[in-house]
Formats: sequence, C-alpha cells, structure tokens
Amino acid sequence: MNYTQLTEKKKVEIDILLKQGLSMREVARRLGIHHSTISRYKNKKYFKRKIDIEERYPIFIQYLLSHYDRRTCSIEVCVNLFKRRYKNVKCPSVQTVYNWINQGKLHLSYEGLCYKKRTGKKRKSGMMKHFEWNLHNRTVLPISLRPKYIDERQELGHLEIDTIVGKKNENECIVSIVDRCSRKLWLIKANYKQEYYMDKLIYEYIIKKNIKVKSITVDNGLEFNVLGITAKKLGVKLYKCDPYCSFQRGTNERTNALVRRFIPKGSSMKMIPQIYLDDICWKINMMPRKIFDFQSADDIEYNYK
Repeated sequence: MNYTQLTEKKKVEIDILLKQGLSMREVARRLGIHHSTISRYKNKKYFKRKIDIEERYPIFIQYLLSHYDRRTCSIEVCVNLFKRRYKNVKCPSVQTVYNWINQGKLHLSYEGLCYKKRTGKKRKSGMMKHFEWNLHNRTVLPISLRPKYIDERQELGHLEIDTIVGKKNENECIVSIVDRCSRKLWLIKANYKQEYYMDKLIYEYIIKKNIKVKSITVDNGLEFNVLGITAKKLGVKLYKCDPYCSFQRGTNERTNALVRRFIPKGSSMKMIPQIYLDDICWKINMMPRKIFDFQSADDIEYNYK
C-alpha cells in the first residue's frame, strides 16, 4: 500500500476548514483523506509550537513554572522579577505569556490564575443616606466628613477594618485590618461577633502589635457598633461607610480577596488558629505589588519610617 505525505496545499486547506469549525471527520471526507491523518497533523503541529516556545525561552519557561504561585506571585510579577534578575536573557511580554496560556502552549489554565473573569451581573449600589451621628460625641463620623488628605494615601496609620466570615451560622470569623497607605495587613481570629467583645479584641491587638493609628474606617456591621470606644481610647476618629457601599473601603475589600486565596469562601473558621493567620499576613505583606513598582507592603512601610 502506498503512502503519501500531506502537501503544503493540503495543510493549508486543512487549517482553513478546521478554523471554520468543521470536525476532523468532515474535513477528511471533503478532502478525500483519512481522519486519522488530520488528527496526527494537528497534534504534530501543536507539539512543534510547544517545543518552539521552550527552545526560544528555555530559561524563562523554567523560571515561570518554578516560581509562579497563584496566591502570591502572579504572571506579571514573575515576568518583572525575571527581567530584573536576568537582564541579558530574552524575556517575553506579559501579554505574550497570557496568549500562550489561551492557546494551550503552557501548562497553566485560567482556573489556576490569580485573577479570574467575573461572571454574573454587577450589583448596583447607590449612595445612601448618611448615618446620623451623635452631636455630643464626635468620635464616630460618617465617611462624607473624612478629610480629603486621607484619600491621598500619603501617610501611615489610616486603617480600614472589616470581618471575613466562614460557613453560615458560625460565630467564628476573622477581623482584617489594612493600612490604606502601605496596604499592610493584620488578621485576628475572633470567636464571637458580639460588639463589645470585638471592640476589646481589636483594641488589645492594636496595642499588642503597636500598630500606628490615625483614623479608622469601618462598614455598618453590627459587630462594629461600639468600636467608637476603641477610637476614643486611641484618640482618633472613626468613620462609618454608607450602607451597601463597600467601594468606600476598596483597600479592605481587595485585601480580603487576597486572603480568600488562602481561605476560600465557605470554609469553616473554627479550626483556623491565629498562627496560621499570622503566616498568611506575612506572605501577603511580602508579596510584590505592581502599584508599588513590585515592592512589598513591608518595603513601603519601612520607606515611610
């Protein structure tokens, strides 16, 4: 039986028909060849493209696969660190790496990347009326009265505080504290959501860790109803966001998303010890960030001191 190799013309015709969405059997029927020939041609072409990348960027591919961590070291961070470490070695752009992932040329899927595409409708949120605040005690204020210089993030000490919950009907939760300037994170294990317990827990942790505090911004959760006591003890103002306006604490919400890489939604908080939360804080605070020219939160805090 005689065998003939595919001509260049046949290869072009196969590529065109496959791009049109036809199956391999249908393409084989139209061109008068066996469908296994098309299958071998397609696999061979894919293998050549994959080998071509590894031959062109062998050092970078090895570096990327060994250093990439979806929780602390993204694709962009890997590319930037590689350029700094290997200045004379050829390196692809960030977009090129993402193109390789889309085309299946790298063993990384979108499910394993740091940032996933959002699905579903965006929740609409409008500005709500400000909470009435006590005219006799001006420690607790609505966020509309927060000074504009705090938004500029030019000094340490302006904190945002929120809670991270686990399974439904669980009393245990995590209190997250973030500095608006350096984005440094602290996590506290809380056994209850009772307001006076939370106030005492946060105050003692701030004193123990010697955290610099110049202002505090929180949401309208019931667990923060008496946090003004802590603010008064520390001699700072406490600002409350409007209802359903989590964007007013954007730094806190974004940092909580980083914590969710280690503690996914729906996880139980009962068996999570404080030492594990301290380890998560260390990893996130040491993570290179694009907004700081790939410096970490600890580096920024050190530069401001």
